[in-house]
Amino acid sequence: MPIPTPSRFPSRRQKSSLKRLEAVSNIVGDGVRVADHTALAERTACQYVPKLKTYFPLGTQDSAKFLQEGQDLTLRYITGQGSSKRETKVKLECNPGETSFTAEGQDPNVINLYHFTLRSPCACPGGCSKPSNATCRQVGPCSCNMTDGSGMVDLHRVGRRDGPAFRDISSPSEFSDLYSYNPCYPFSLGSCRDAAACVSTQTHGIHVENSLGSQDKAAFFNIGSNLYIVYGTDRNNSKGLTSLVQLVCDRHKESFEAQGPNPQAKGQYLFTLRSPCACPGMCETPVSTPSPQTTAPPTPVTVPHPTGNTTQPAQAACVQYGTCACMFKNGSYIDLTSLELTTGEPLFKDHPLSWPRRDDGFYYSFNPCAPFTEGKCEDVAVCRKNSLAGSEVSLGKQDSSTFATANENGPVAIAYAAENRMSIVSLRCTEEKRDQLIVLGADPKVPNTYEFILESPQCCLHKGGTTAVRGSLMWIICALTFLLVNGWR
Repeated sequence: MPIPTPSRFPSRRQKSSLKRLEAVSNIVGDGVRVADHTALAERTACQYVPKLKTYFPLGTQDSAKFLQEGQDLTLRYITGQGSSKRETKVKLECNPGETSFTAEGQDPNVINLYHFTLRSPCACPGGCSKPSNATCRQVGPCSCNMTDGSGMVDLHRVGRRDGPAFRDISSPSEFSDLYSYNPCYPFSLGSCRDAAACVSTQTHGIHVENSLGSQDKAAFFNIGSNLYIVYGTDRNNSKGLTSLVQLVCDRHKESFEAQGPNPQAKGQYLFTLRSPCACPGMCETPVSTPSPQTTAPPTPVTVPHPTGNTTQPAQAACVQYGTCACMFKNGSYIDLTSLELTTGEPLFKDHPLSWPRRDDGFYYSFNPCAPFTEGKCEDVAVCRKNSLAGSEVSLGKQDSSTFATANENGPVAIAYAAENRMSIVSLRCTEEKRDQLIVLGADPKVPNTYEFILESPQCCLHKGGTTAVRGSLMWIICALTFLLVNGWR
């Protein structure tokens, strides 16, 4: 699985934890010694040239600056000016174990640029900082938002839809038992059905699988500065076994460890997930802010009931997070992530107008959450294709998705914007275990606007919600039409 690019710079808490690294910062490159001379006390890094028996400064503490270079976090130090200017870049790598320092030396392509790598627990977010009261407030089945503003912990990119992300993992204490785990999406193995975690136990040569928790009973909580997910099970339908997964931030690798049964809690099993997605802000999908030149709507948008004196949308009722989920202030949420198809193909491909609408000579394709490409439609959410000529036109980009709501608990729709077209996908809750796209086609009253209805169990309110998201498109279309005509220019 590709490692996602970090989406934010380090927080104040992360920066303060790195102050404990100052004792290490005087170590330097090839033929280099620790510079403990008082004349070099204000230096961050120095180069020692044995032939000259001289130390050359490579940077000062007061020049320190954090840089985000791709997926790497770097500290840059500078000293001198002009031709005497020297620059040091120290790549920071989170290592929960011990501290180590590597000197790569001078950059072969850039004069007076030196590279180093520092691996330390203090390079982990919060690793050496003072205990924090920050907690992670749950906003969905597998994501939570840090109260200190450091970002969202979102595990959607770790989970898989074709089986467990981690399968048949053994523990040091229970070699005969094998554990499987998948964040976000349920999976089935043998008699373990629709689970978040399973244990396979071999008895007399026969493997028996048991559920260790379900996705719909996932809950985030903190113990001190450590973050956990607990997965509960329905005691009426299982043995009441649960899982406790500790989330450990690791910017560069992903691994899953099984500790086995918790000796202090009967029926509970302990696991550790290390991942970049366990780091706040690393895997959250940013909500795009369109430039003034585009027609993409602002995020989030609320659709009020139309009245005679309505002049602008009210404050958002369902606050968007990611590209295909939103949450009401009462805690109920809608999350379409399980409908995401990442193969490059749309979930609903080449659908004609739905009955009783008459054929308009076009096919429509739609994919929730992930962009797809079909001919001239590149990285889109909605595409229209001429059924005869085969030419394609984008009806909305995936990164322009905006949730729109009519009141406190719905109805809810998603608006997708293209350069001069817009699609409105209304979400309709259904108890049937199927996903269906109803294609209504072009709105006869609003030019370049296309209407769809997505029917799915995933369109129902979860957690705090008890009623289905149902209703007419009327309020949504009215408000979005107002925005299209007056506010999206």
